[in-house]
Amino acid sequence: MSISEFVVLLVIYSALMIFFLVPFPKKERSKVQKGQISFHFIFKENLVKMVFQKKAIFALVLFGFALISIQSGFAGAEWHYNAHSGYSPISNKISALYTMCSVVIYTAILLLALGYMRTIKSMNGAKYQA
Repeated sequence: MSISEFVVLLVIYSALMIFFLVPFPKKERSKVQKGQISFHFIFKENLVKMVFQKKAIFALVLFGFALISIQSGFAGAEWHYNAHSGYSPISNKISALYTMCSVVIYTAILLLALGYMRTIKSMNGAKYQA
């Protein structure tokens, strides 16, 4: 897979994860006042709101589908090489494991970044409310 294909898949995966993890905006006012609640409390609250919503189920399905696709892709490439090359057998298990761990880490960083951005946005919005 070339770099451009990888970048396109990464952009699509990121956009879908962001869409599935960011809740729809509600018309309620924030109850946060300046200096009243700590950053960590609001951050945890935003993470809980993002993870425990109806759309997050689709994010979990997408995440599982990505991991299963990585494993089956590497297994298929390994089988094809071993069946048709005539060389000694190879194993792609370590490469598949590294790729799957990279996807897990990327998804965790994406989730934390979304939570951080929502927390900053809600804290800035609370500062200007009357």
